[in-house]
Formats: sequence, structure tokens, C-alpha cells
Amino acid sequence: MLEKIAEVIEKFRLKPSDLKIYYLLVGKHMSASEIAKELKLSSRFVRERLKDLYSKGILKRTIIVKGWIGYVYTAEDPQIVLKKIKNQILSELSKLEN
Repeated sequence: MLEKIAEVIEKFRLKPSDLKIYYLLVGKHMSASEIAKELKLSSRFVRERLKDLYSKGILKRTIIVKGWIGYVYTAEDPQIVLKKIKNQILSELSKLEN
């Protein structure tokens, strides 16, 4: 059972690069390529992290059309992030109980 709990906790663990991306996006809208350039990271790596952060509810994204279709990202409010992560963890733990 402890192994399963550890897996749930690990699922929500943030990497140092995740925190850098989040802090960069507080109050800003940026594309993946802009984030990669600003943080001196590969675009592919940034896109992977953005996908994960978005799926966890830590970032918001908006579709843009500028001759191409893409996304710009912004940081979600910290209080909302806390509630989302708390609810997700409780949901996962509830599944373990059943």
C-alpha cells in the first residue's frame, strides 16, 4: 500500500524546470518557443513540460492564430493550483481505498 501512495505523490512532483516555467509565466502569456528561448532550454523539452503542467492544471493555455495555429501559456493562480492538486491527490488516494 505504501508503494501505491508513493506513486501517487510522485505523480504530482514538480521538477526544477517546471517551477522555472511557472514563475516565468506568472502574469505573462508566452509560446513554447518563447519560453524555451528565455530559459535556454530545448523547445522539445519545454513542450513536454508544458503538456504535463497543463494536464495537472498548473498552466492555462489559449489558442492563437498568427498564420499558424498554436498555444500561448500563462500560469494559473497559485490558490487554484493548490486546490486542483489537492483534489487530484485526494481522488487518487480515494481510488486506493476502494
